Amino acid sequence: MQAIIQDIIRGISNSYGEDFFECVTLCLDKVIQSNYTFIARLNLERNVSNTICLVGNGKVLDNFEYALKDTPCANVADDSVCIYPDHVTDSFPDDQLLIDMGIEGYLGTPLYNSQGKVMGLVVALYENPITDQELTLSLFELFSGRIAGEIERFDHENNLIALNKSLDEKVADRTIKLAETIEQLKGAHEQLIESEKMAALGGLVSGVAHEVNTPLGVAITAQSLLQEKYLAFKTKLEGGGISHKDMNCFMEQLSQSLPLIENNLFRAKELIEDFKRTAKEQADIQEENIELNHYFQRVVSTLTPILKRKKAQVKLHCPNVHVTSYPGYHAQVLTNLITNSVQHGFDIANENRIEITVEQVQENTFKVTYRDNGKGIPTNMTHKVVEPFYTTDRISGSTGLGLSICHNLATNALNGSFAVHTSEQGTHIVYTFSAIHL
Repeated sequence: MQAIIQDIIRGISNSYGEDFFECVTLCLDKVIQSNYTFIARLNLERNVSNTICLVGNGKVLDNFEYALKDTPCANVADDSVCIYPDHVTDSFPDDQLLIDMGIEGYLGTPLYNSQGKVMGLVVALYENPITDQELTLSLFELFSGRIAGEIERFDHENNLIALNKSLDEKVADRTIKLAETIEQLKGAHEQLIESEKMAALGGLVSGVAHEVNTPLGVAITAQSLLQEKYLAFKTKLEGGGISHKDMNCFMEQLSQSLPLIENNLFRAKELIEDFKRTAKEQADIQEENIELNHYFQRVVSTLTPILKRKKAQVKLHCPNVHVTSYPGYHAQVLTNLITNSVQHGFDIANENRIEITVEQVQENTFKVTYRDNGKGIPTNMTHKVVEPFYTTDRISGSTGLGLSICHNLATNALNGSFAVHTSEQGTHIVYTFSAIHL
């Protein structure tokens, strides 16, 4: 027995992987004198077994896959040594493979992985009854640990080879993706600013549409009434039954309805024009010369629909001075500040007020002080609210970009500063901007 073991050890020494499986299977097959010897790996999810090395009559044959159901290998897979010295097909009449191969004797032992679970099996098949099953069983049990260890080592090696083979490709691919991500991140802030801008404009569109409906509704009602009076007047005129009183009534109706229609249509036109100018300036940022007070008043006017949601009033103090600047940026800063007050600072039941004071502090430098009497910003959050995505109201859809955008526009686009100050009541924000020239 010792000599047999030494011969097998010499035969498999310095061999690894597929060479090892072939060597050990050939050596075992030669010693135990079986007709077929194989090592197989189990796939319990599919209930099949795949041979790693198959030796038949002293030669290495092609590997194959076979189902475990109704086979003695199924018992081995269930963690038991399986020995049938003869008449194995009587015990497994549905194992057609054993029948076709003319197998008489069967011996199989399980292979265990490092976690102690059955991972495979070693099997010897005999066309004649097994004469020395003790030798076969002893050798299988003796070398099963080495075979199982080599299967695990071989799997790890293949995994490492595959990993190393694809590592350069993964690094290159991830480098490309990283570069793309960096480019995307560079554009993300601008896209988010545009999204926030479009959201603000969307709110204005909704509000302006509601505001325009009122004067248009009045004008349409007056026009309908006037048309009705006109048709009645026309009928009497064509019938020759018109009287002086009818003429006076129709003229009086005209004198009342036409100014009403004109005034309300003009009001609707003003609302639409203000919105169009403000929207265009925010969408297409260009350097322009503006009269500061008039422009700020116009921006506040376009925000009337937003202010009405919380019954808020704006008091503006601004010098009548002409400056060359970027009106679209000013409109966006004011829009974000007022929207922020309305959405997060005001309750509808209060007398909500906003006060905006603009002062010329240097030749080309202006300071804007913004205050409201709302809930205000907690002292421990004044330095955080200008950070991108910081919000305490994300559940309501807030992106946390409003004040961050104001900060970036004031400090970068308008070449000024932006600071959130502590306040006993409401929000207190001061920002500066530099005029290109007066």
